[in-house]
Amino acid sequence: MTAVAVVHTAICHRCAEPKKGPFVPCKGCGFVPTADHRAVAWLFSREHLDEAELKEAARRVRQGELPEPPKALREHARVSMGAAPLDVEATRPLTTSQVVGLAAADVLLTPLVGFAVWFGLRAERPVAARQALWLTLPLSLAIGGAWLSVLLQPQVP
Repeated sequence: MTAVAVVHTAICHRCAEPKKGPFVPCKGCGFVPTADHRAVAWLFSREHLDEAELKEAARRVRQGELPEPPKALREHARVSMGAAPLDVEATRPLTTSQVVGLAAADVLLTPLVGFAVWFGLRAERPVAARQALWLTLPLSLAIGGAWLSVLLQPQVP
């Protein structure tokens, strides 16, 4: 019986263990690349790096360097893996007037307006939805804190 050589075509970007492919679970740390981590895993494979670059990447990961590739490189990986590039509409943020209007509606009406905008935009325009959420969360906490301080005021007879 002959032994079959295992060909490693990637390294784990978490622990630097060699792997059979970029998307398979790591036998060293058990990490399974999903969602955004798939692009980073692809960048740590022979699809993107040659043997010497893989060895250097493994050395750096073992020394504790966490890989944080820039957004453009992650997008290159997504496209190279066969994923469709993000639609221009999906990356379009809220305009300044929309942000001001949303903040005014959150403060003058109710923060539920901001949560409704986030919920409505989260599928088609995730960048704008994230903006709405990050604007609404602190405002709703501040408004809630103000209401709580009013409610907890001692009543004067």
